Amino acid sequence: MKAYIVYVKQNDSGYVTHVNSSAFLSDPSGWAQIDEGTGDRHHHAQGNYFPESIITDGGAYRYKLVDGKPVECTAEEIAAQVEALKPVPRPTLESRVEVLETTTDDMILLMADLIGGE
Repeated sequence: MKAYIVYVKQNDSGYVTHVNSSAFLSDPSGWAQIDEGTGDRHHHAQGNYFPESIITDGGAYRYKLVDGKPVECTAEEIAAQVEALKPVPRPTLESRVEVLETTTDDMILLMADLIGGE
């Protein structure tokens, strides 16, 4: 049987974002080799190498590389990633109007000072 090399890509935080094998990568530049072997686990690494999907239902990456070896992220790491993925809440209409009114009042006072009014 032919041996295949398993490669992963990671993001700046070290989380595994992609997995593939030498069977499908013509140029492994930018990929890190993590294993080599035979069979579907290595040949079709995208869906077979890791026991679970590399991305959780919440959108967090499940694996990271430690000393060149893939390890599963802790529950705390996954929770932190999920929290970071949450959208920033938009200000309410009321808070936006309040900011505009306050800013307008401040501008009126500044203009009055500039032109010598009260």
